[in-house]
Amino acid sequence: MTRMKHILTVLALLVAFASCNDHPAVVRDTIPYVKQLVADTTGSFRLVHTYRTTGTQGSIAVIGEPEAAARLASSLLAADLVDNIDGRSAPDRLPDFAGETFDILMDLYNAPYLRLAASSPDSLREVAVRNVVTAVDTVAYSNAADPRSRLSKTRAKVFIFANSLLAEYGRFDVDTLFKMAGRNAIILTSVDAMLLEAQRAGYKSLAVWAPAEARSAYENAAKKLTPQLEVTVVSTTGNGVLRPAFRDMLGIYRSLKPGGNLDAVLLDSFTASLEELEAEKEHIHRQITEEDMAFDRILTPHFRFIEPNASLTGALYRLLRERNLFTHDIAYPSVRYYQTEENLEGEFVPVEVSAAYLSAQTKPEPAYVPDID
Repeated sequence: MTRMKHILTVLALLVAFASCNDHPAVVRDTIPYVKQLVADTTGSFRLVHTYRTTGTQGSIAVIGEPEAAARLASSLLAADLVDNIDGRSAPDRLPDFAGETFDILMDLYNAPYLRLAASSPDSLREVAVRNVVTAVDTVAYSNAADPRSRLSKTRAKVFIFANSLLAEYGRFDVDTLFKMAGRNAIILTSVDAMLLEAQRAGYKSLAVWAPAEARSAYENAAKKLTPQLEVTVVSTTGNGVLRPAFRDMLGIYRSLKPGGNLDAVLLDSFTASLEELEAEKEHIHRQITEEDMAFDRILTPHFRFIEPNASLTGALYRLLRERNLFTHDIAYPSVRYYQTEENLEGEFVPVEVSAAYLSAQTKPEPAYVPDID
């Protein structure tokens, strides 16, 4: 048997076994790009072999569309939710991620992901794998058109998918690639982080306000997390005005779940204004119109919005603390921004754009502080 046949046989067995654990009737295959990487042991697959899931060295890679990745970066850098000594939920005026290095990989070249998910899901799966391999690599560029403009970057120890579609269309293939290298990739997703926050709060009835393409990401994650979570994915269309869109979402939820209540709405957006949504919720509570009264009956007394920036910030802190992955360096967190651009070979590569982003960076106050303990 040739080496390639052996590799493909092992891959087939691996994905079949992984699929049978959850759904015995379904066998899912990985994408050709992963098989190509595994077959070439001198290239990117060698980089995956060097990945370590123990130890404190390495960066935290945030991967996603530019606006979402940059917004999450601001939340992570500004986080001061806990006491850095004992981990209590008590701000101590020190950054929670002191000493950590963040690499923000803003995928300008492949955005928007919704377009890829609708037209070529396998292409989006490949994009997720390529971005993770980029995060593990130590090479970046100052100019995509000049191969001599190579820069050094830190290898990632943790990957954060700042997009629900990456969780749905790419995680399986990333996991397959790393398992073939004898490694387990540490991946955080906005989908898992928000659902876990809802579970920790004891919520039962959830609406996920998300595009239709992200429906299966949330439904599959909820089934794996706990059968007690009742998750209804609601998609809206409109002119992008947030407050009327929230009412549209509630109207659709009421039609889907007649007589049902709602503990929380999970926002599939890193940039939605919580202030506007909270203002509309308070307007509904005043019950000025019949529609207000109908919507107010849906919302439980403890109803709130759960958004991905705060959820991922809390999830990352717990992960680093539980797995002893903090660097423990006495320093402010450092950050480098990269955006994907096309090189002369027609491939996308990371180009450092830190100067532009750091000059415009702000530190927003978190709209909601999740329970870290």
